[in-house]
Amino acid sequence: MKTKMTHAMRKELANIVRDRYAAATNKDKRRILEEFIAATGYHEKSAIRVLNSSSELKRRQSRQRPSIYDHAVRGALIVLWEASDRVCGKRLKALLPILLSALERNGHLKLEEELRHKVLSMSAATIDRLLQMPRRTGRAKKPRVVPEPRRRIKMRTFADWNEPLPGSMEMDLVAHCGEINRGSYVHSLVLTDIASGWTEAAPICHRAMNIP
Repeated sequence: MKTKMTHAMRKELANIVRDRYAAATNKDKRRILEEFIAATGYHEKSAIRVLNSSSELKRRQSRQRPSIYDHAVRGALIVLWEASDRVCGKRLKALLPILLSALERNGHLKLEEELRHKVLSMSAATIDRLLQMPRRTGRAKKPRVVPEPRRRIKMRTFADWNEPLPGSMEMDLVAHCGEINRGSYVHSLVLTDIASGWTEAAPICHRAMNIP
């Protein structure tokens, strides 16, 4: 028998009729069943099964895997993440064996063997997932304090210099006369390589300056 009732309407009608069907006598049950079949279009056996079933909704059972990484693993991972200057999961994954050994060797961290194995075996994606909350709640780094002389004096980095190649020389004549430029004294001819800072000095012994 065809019917225009939707599945939701059939379900709602079944919930209404079910209690009355369960409490009725055999004679009344037959009448209720025929009315239900006429309204819903169910086959007789299907209608009986629906009316005799429980009205409680079947809940979908979801499987929950036990968490492998507990609070202890997360805590150790946060310590390692802070020690690595908060690098991303992929870089921290590659750095973990070296960093963990260094911290343990210097007495900054000591993990049990099982906990150590869990930390070293987790993937980069797992590391990023476990560090989501610390990244959101972590405070921003303090800005680096620039020294006072650097703020006042204009400085140039290596990229700002346009130095000549090695072999470009500066030449200067140095007089070894002390505070009085009088009489005979030794001079030095000094060559300085601008690029490397290498110097070479040659004495000049026969240069004199006479001032009355």
